[in-house]
Order: sequence, then structure tokens, then C-alpha cells
Amino acid sequence: MRQITPRKIYNKIKWMTIRVYGKVYVQKESYTGISLKLSHVTYPYVGNVGDTVLSQCVRRYFNKYVHTGWNIIFISKPVTKKTIQKINKTNALIIGGGGLFLPDTNENGISGWQWSICKEQLQNITVPVLLYSVGYNYFKGQEPSELFIDNLVALCEKAVFIGLRNMGSVSAVENLLPEELKEKVVYQPCTTTLIRKIYGDKIKPKTASNKVAINMAFDRSERRFGDKKRTICAEVAKAAKAIENKGYEIVVVLHATSDNEIVPYMDSEGVQYSACDLTHAFPMKVYEFYNAMHCAIGMRGHAQMIPFGLNCGIISLGTHDKMKWFLEDIDAVDWYVDLMKSPSTIADRIFDVFELTQIREKEKTHRRLLEAQEKLYKISMVNMNTIQQIIRGRRGL
Repeated sequence: MRQITPRKIYNKIKWMTIRVYGKVYVQKESYTGISLKLSHVTYPYVGNVGDTVLSQCVRRYFNKYVHTGWNIIFISKPVTKKTIQKINKTNALIIGGGGLFLPDTNENGISGWQWSICKEQLQNITVPVLLYSVGYNYFKGQEPSELFIDNLVALCEKAVFIGLRNMGSVSAVENLLPEELKEKVVYQPCTTTLIRKIYGDKIKPKTASNKVAINMAFDRSERRFGDKKRTICAEVAKAAKAIENKGYEIVVVLHATSDNEIVPYMDSEGVQYSACDLTHAFPMKVYEFYNAMHCAIGMRGHAQMIPFGLNCGIISLGTHDKMKWFLEDIDAVDWYVDLMKSPSTIADRIFDVFELTQIREKEKTHRRLLEAQEKLYKISMVNMNTIQQIIRGRRGL
């Protein structure tokens, strides 16, 4: 007979509670009583808090300019005839944001990307289709399949708006499209970079702090680190210790459960840290956390874009092109540390960037951040004007 331990009982209750709270949260996000309604293909609440925050940010931004209810569709669920029927009862379909152009999350042999919708189902959608703040997230060594390219072309033919979240994604997708479709692709920054613009007074002003958040990502470790995982993690921990020695408080922040793999390295380097697990947190808790940070040193995209959107300083740890693509778009590549370049020097490089941008040039860095945020907001407003016309045209207004 299998023994049921107190730990197993605790974990079962924990996951049941998370599922219940998640279900209630998604129901509240739907706003079903409003007449104008949009469908949203997304990860509304999952074990990666970046996706949860992003999903709500998209809806809040649309709500700000298009007062609407939502038909929320989990991107990981199979697409059925009923799915299409529900979409066609709304005024438009929003797909995104997020790094949806990736083959090994919700891997399927139907579309080649994260939403497993076939071309025939796509053609059965009768409302406007909009790709919003979607990223091309292929890792180094991953190549797009013919299945993905074929379905990407069909998707871009169908879509009336194609907004990708960084210029690197724009370039990568354009390279896979025929000439007549390239001009449809535009740059639409991730809505998490605009959090203060979207939520306004609902979020408290940024406060001064000596806390520094550090986030590392460990899913797909071989693609992220190659054979240098131990060296890279040890170097990041050394950097944390050096920053701590400057009088800062280190907080290890988890965006997904596996992010805690950095903990043994922090312990080995004698870092005095606290930990915050945001994996299943709701957006307002995430905003409260980053509002209390002086700087966020992050390896996950949303461990950078979320604090950026809250006016928190950032330093990006790069093993994926998307991290550098974001910084290129805001003219801030000096906030980037390449983890795959000279691993033995990582600690020194992280500390040097921190000392320059967060101590010596603190005010200048903050001003650059605000100016970059304003730039992204203006781009997003131009796109929203286009989207408003699409939706109004659908309604005959």
C-alpha cells in the first residue's frame, strides 16, 4: 500500500487551492456582462508568473481603450469546433502576447507553434484576428520546421494586425514570410513594459530601496547554458555577494518553480538572501514585489520587462536572443550581460554594470528608463488607434 505522508497531503491541498483560485481568477477576468466582447488566446494563469502578468496586461490595456468583456481561451487546450464557434460570437480574436512562436512549449504536430490550431480551423474564424505582442522565441540551435512556416504564413494571411514584441522577432518572422506579407508585420512592445501607463494610480509610486532581485531560469538548461551551467551559476552568485557587500539586500525571486536551482550556488558563496516565490502569484502581488526593489537582475524576459514597466532598474542576463532584442529596442544594450561569453568573467561584468548604472549613474539610468518607456507607449498608442478602427469597423460604428 502506498504511504500517504503529511508532505503529500500538504502538496495535494496546495495544488487544489491553486487550481481553485486560478479558476476564480480567470472567471473574474472574463467580464462576461459587457456587450462588446473579444476573444483572447493566452496563458491566463499558469506556473510562470510572467505569462500571468502579461495576459492581464493585454486585457487591461485593451479595456482602457476598448471597453470590453472577454472570452478567455487557454492556449494549451485543444482547439475544437466549439472553440471556433465561441470565437465567432465575439467581435475579434486577440492572440498573445508572449513568446508563442516556439515549438517545444505545448509541442504539437498541428501548427508547429504554441496554439495548436490547424489552417482549416483558422479559416473558419469569421472575426478579425489580431496577433498582439507575440515573440519569436526559438533558442539557439532550434530551426523552424516546414510545418511551422506553412502555418505561420497561413496565420499572417488571416491576421488583420500582426504586432511582434521586439524588432528581433519582426526580422525573424519577416525572413520566413513571402514578400507580400512582410509589410503587415509591425513592432508592438510587450504590454508589461507599460504597466504604470496601463494601471495608473492603482499601483503605488516607486519607493527608494536597497533591495536587489535576482532571477535565473533553468527550464531547457542545456539550451540555456550548454555545458557551462555550474560555472555560470557560481559566477552569478559571486556577483550577488559582491553587490551584497556594497550594502544591498539580495532577494532571489522565482517566476517559475525551477528557478530555485540557483539557491545552492547562493549558499555556496555565502550570500545572505531572502527568497520570494511568485510562481502562482496574481499580478498585483508581483507589482508590489518589484515596486520594493532598487534593481532586478534577471534571466527571464518578464523578470526584466515587468520591473522595467514599474520603473525599477534592470540588468539583463542573456542566454537567449530575446533579452538583447528588448534592450536593443530601448537603446540600452549597456544593461546587458552575455552569460555565454567568457563565463569566468561573469561576476565581474555583472558587478561592473550594476555599479555603473545603479550607483554611479543612478539618476541618468532612471531618466533613460522613463524616456524608453514613453517611446514604447507612443508606439503602442499608434497601434491601438489602428486596432480601435478594426474593432469599430467590425461593429459597424
